[in-house]
Amino acid sequence: METPVKLPRLDQFDGLRGLMASWVAFSHILLWCGFGTLKLPQPFGRGCAAVVFAMPAVETFIILSGFAISFLLHSRSLCWWSFMRGRFFRIYPVYMVSLIFGISIMNITPLLLQDTFWKDVTVESMQSMSLSERTHFLPHLLSHLTLLNGMIPKRFLLDATGTLLTPAWSISLEWQYYLVAPFLALWVRSSSRLMIIGMVAFLGSWYGSRWLNPHPAFFLTQLPLFLVGIGSYHLYAHFNSDPTALDVCKSRRYAIAVVAFAWAAILFTEHSVALTIWAFAFGSALVKGSGLVGGILGATRRFLMHPWLQKLGHVSYPLYLVHWPLILLCLYLLGRWRTDFNQIETTALMMLITPPLIVATSFALHKFVEAPLMRLGKNR
Repeated sequence: METPVKLPRLDQFDGLRGLMASWVAFSHILLWCGFGTLKLPQPFGRGCAAVVFAMPAVETFIILSGFAISFLLHSRSLCWWSFMRGRFFRIYPVYMVSLIFGISIMNITPLLLQDTFWKDVTVESMQSMSLSERTHFLPHLLSHLTLLNGMIPKRFLLDATGTLLTPAWSISLEWQYYLVAPFLALWVRSSSRLMIIGMVAFLGSWYGSRWLNPHPAFFLTQLPLFLVGIGSYHLYAHFNSDPTALDVCKSRRYAIAVVAFAWAAILFTEHSVALTIWAFAFGSALVKGSGLVGGILGATRRFLMHPWLQKLGHVSYPLYLVHWPLILLCLYLLGRWRTDFNQIETTALMMLITPPLIVATSFALHKFVEAPLMRLGKNR
């Protein structure tokens, strides 16, 4: 590993995490309230689909992970075991609590699918996952316990990434990245090597449909987005070490960043929303000054540094996981309380009741599970 590089921490990325996790939670409320197939006239139709399904938010998390893990690995001298131990205590305890919660309300899902009269094709697609998790519970449980369910093709276990705790499909993806990240950080020391990694990413994207089960949770299919984060780190390290440098093209880190961004542009041009979000967030960390661009990025930085977003950022991981079973539980209890609510009334009540419950539960998980066990992982 290279000599550790000390760089200033980017607190605005905490705000970005909080914003993206909140987006995912609100989108799943809309999905379960039957708005998955909401159609708006163009040019709003595509944006509406992005908001409701929140895939750009998850993609932004993937880019953030590429940046954050590169930041960690280049700032400390960690062996593979030390790195994985820290990552285990970082994600597994909260994941296990959320998984147990998801399993405990597993039998609620078919009742919701049966009783919700406004269900659309999006909600109906949950039928397959609900049936699979109840029919093959033990295989699904074992695949989730290992966090390798994202690597299982559908011919071996149908809907492996969508059962028990649906949002956790990206946690399987994250875990796969952790397994190789230290080696990737060692290997990505030149733009030529990154070109080879880009070729591997191309093959992974090309054949990635075989691992849609139903989510794109196989590491190689998302490698280009991780490369955006990795390249962003090297660009940040370059400008932080020499912010007045003019001949940036002679910088090794700058070359690595350019190649990473080029591969992302080639392989993931359809992910324009996530790349745009990242451009604003990352740009707010690099660009300072006056002018139109500086003003926009300065406003972005101030927005992401807002105290409420910062607080949400600190609990973004438990919020991202625990919101799903809480939404199902609230929707079920609401239906048990009154059966005559229409779709709009149910949506309004869910938007009023569920977010505070999700936030409160997330803060509790952070305080009593996530934070103390993260400290344990660092002190061992």
